Amino acid sequence: MPMWKSIILVLIAMTTFIGGMLLWQWKAYSKQNNLNNESTERAIQEITVHSNEKELQISQKIIGLTSGKEYKVSKPDSLFHWSCKDKEGKACDSGDENPNTFKANQNQLVFEYTIPVQTNGSAFLLNEWVTNIPDLAITSSSIEIIDKARRGGTWIAGAPIKGYKEMDLIDYYYFDGIGIPSSLYWQPKPIQKKQSEMEKVFLYGSQGLENMNHFQEIKSLKGFPFVSVVFTDQYHEENGKGIMIVSPNTNEDELKQKLINYYFEKKFKDISKDQYWIIDVFTSYTINEAAKTTKGKAILEELGNKLSEEELNSFFKKASECSEMLTLKQLDHYLSELKGWKSKFFISNGERTDSIIPLYFYDFRKVIVSGKEEKGIEVVIDQEKRLFPFVQTMEALGYDVQVLSDKETIFLAKGRNSYRFFLNQNIFIYNEEDYGLLESPLLNINGNIYMNKEWIETLFKVNIEVGNEEINISL
Repeated sequence: MPMWKSIILVLIAMTTFIGGMLLWQWKAYSKQNNLNNESTERAIQEITVHSNEKELQISQKIIGLTSGKEYKVSKPDSLFHWSCKDKEGKACDSGDENPNTFKANQNQLVFEYTIPVQTNGSAFLLNEWVTNIPDLAITSSSIEIIDKARRGGTWIAGAPIKGYKEMDLIDYYYFDGIGIPSSLYWQPKPIQKKQSEMEKVFLYGSQGLENMNHFQEIKSLKGFPFVSVVFTDQYHEENGKGIMIVSPNTNEDELKQKLINYYFEKKFKDISKDQYWIIDVFTSYTINEAAKTTKGKAILEELGNKLSEEELNSFFKKASECSEMLTLKQLDHYLSELKGWKSKFFISNGERTDSIIPLYFYDFRKVIVSGKEEKGIEVVIDQEKRLFPFVQTMEALGYDVQVLSDKETIFLAKGRNSYRFFLNQNIFIYNEEDYGLLESPLLNINGNIYMNKEWIETLFKVNIEVGNEEINISL
């Protein structure tokens, strides 16, 4: 049989295989969509990449859209000769003047474009290389690569490889993964693949990778994302979507740290660069090593000082076993569940970059002063003692309160009585007479001045009753 006929037969067989998988995905999607009435629309997509000498020709098909509905698309600047076509190959219709909105025809849209690539044979990594439709949830993405210009090298995606065929004129790759399309990497040197003991970690590199299998800490992490780890000197170290490029000299302990760090980067995907310390905190605790950032070290030290070892283990275990994305608010919720008091520790530290705010808990009860709820009074819990914000509490009790210019002296007056308190001093002045105390009744917590329940009751003849849902303060 002529060679060209053999190639055509192989391509037909592969196309049939892909079509079958796509049909199965579509049926699964349709079934899920019928059972799921969530507002987020869901779809699947199939991407075909033709690797030519100077560029990649890409066809991106999104399937499962609502026919006749207009969709707004977002595309990176790296895409050239971009066009939108319907299932029949005709230009997409748009219902308005917006050049970025298109109507789906027969439940799908097809985007075609090119991406210029280097012709000197250097490795490259593509992170932003597909068209996106905001507010559309992609449940699965397949990537088909037909390569006739870069044969002898290796293509790697951040998704499991499901098919590879080396033929006379082309090399053929097929990747299929969950969710949005992954990054795409190519290097000129061939590279071996080995699946680790973890189902979702593929290792690409030279001999010796078979020994990298001791990842017990990783197995306890819920929802570990798929990742292709590439050991290579062909490209600098970088993390993409589903791809981690590392030095070929990376040892097992270093790889473990990188994988766990990668996991928490995905779990805390909505944090800012200034909040990266939280990833350092979780990575360091998981691998039982010192944190690398100054704030990460301080946060771990503060947690260790305020929580027992059992409580600390329980907190990190709870967060690591969470199947959803993590937020600083969620971490405070876990602390609140653990201690039975309200926490703002992580949110407060997320808003502050220079230093850390110590860990304190807050009473969840409403504060009622003389029969009126005072929402501005938050009671701090410190070693089972209740600390009241001094200025707000005394003002609610009818005192005229002045914080003097030195920020360490507080003057109170009500009727014919006056008080003067000094921060960090064991004395106070009552009606111009000095009184000594065994300790300073004032505490500075996160820039606010507090006095505990017992001192307020003793010095001001106040009655404070702690109920199940309320704290009542009365004269």
